[in-house]
Amino acid sequence: MKLFIPLLACALLAGCTSMPYRPAQADGAFPGLADFAATAPGHSVDVLLVHGMCTHDARWADETVAQLGSALKARAPGPSSAVRAIASADGIEIVERTITLQQGELRIKALVWSSLTTALKRQLEYDLSTRLPATRAKLNAQAKDKLLDDCIPDALIYQGVARDTIQQRMAQAILHATRDAAPDAPLLVLSSSLGSKILFDTLLRMEAAAQSTIDRMAYLVMAANQIPLLALADQQLPGATPGLAATVVQPPDSLRAVLLKRRAGPAPRSSSTGRLNLVAFSDPNDLLSYTLERERYAGLGVDVVNVLVSNAPTWLGLLERPDHAHTNYLLNPDVARMVACGEPRSARCE
Repeated sequence: MKLFIPLLACALLAGCTSMPYRPAQADGAFPGLADFAATAPGHSVDVLLVHGMCTHDARWADETVAQLGSALKARAPGPSSAVRAIASADGIEIVERTITLQQGELRIKALVWSSLTTALKRQLEYDLSTRLPATRAKLNAQAKDKLLDDCIPDALIYQGVARDTIQQRMAQAILHATRDAAPDAPLLVLSSSLGSKILFDTLLRMEAAAQSTIDRMAYLVMAANQIPLLALADQQLPGATPGLAATVVQPPDSLRAVLLKRRAGPAPRSSSTGRLNLVAFSDPNDLLSYTLERERYAGLGVDVVNVLVSNAPTWLGLLERPDHAHTNYLLNPDVARMVACGEPRSARCE
């Protein structure tokens, strides 16, 4: 009780919360969507959105497009209508939107794969705080219901026996989403957390069928990067192979493997330099996010920039809600502004 009263009083004061990385802090410069639209052949670019873990639907795509459109001061796109990529049983939707700018056009395809894992995650619904006979503390309940019963299971399902099926269905969705793309139009990719891993793994699985997609990539934005963590599932224990020293031999992670394929392919026509702009957004309080190590991707024709952001308030310097820290990236106005207008802010967004 002695501790509760000052905490309650402090919680009522703005000084008890802080957002140390708002405005966001980037360790380098990079262009934005407006710059690519202005300089692309035909002033048209393709944008591929891929969400991460946790349940998403077409509303996520519309909210993301609305955030980007607002940052670009563009006319709001029309009402929502989700278009199935393939047969409804395959479970992936493609939401198609277009943002029209003075500089050009952003042709957006959002891959909504969340429903693939819904049936399996229903097995955990009995544990939701609203159904449990026991009482959980409010913050613990929010974290358990969202992160542990909805989000983390997506990663466990993907890393398990369902991985092959998820990649097969994602491959069909990618082929559908890119089938009408102009060969010289830049491809701009915005992916989040587990969605980045699924996308890169699938592109590698597709081999030659994905080469043109990989070659067109000019801008790759990764929110809540989990590649360092998820890549551990693709590695053998040190010394597990007879005759080899008991040391950790780190194979190329799926991001690095995609970059190697891009470097090995024909010179990309989407950029005068052929270099890929790779931007990773991380909230330091996001327990599931990792920055990118520049040296790991050096020499692969990529310019790596890490951006630190605050997705939600930090209370008393002690805690930021873990669910908000991990899931609010593309709803963060700093992230939307930087993705849309680059850093420093492009004059094309004025």
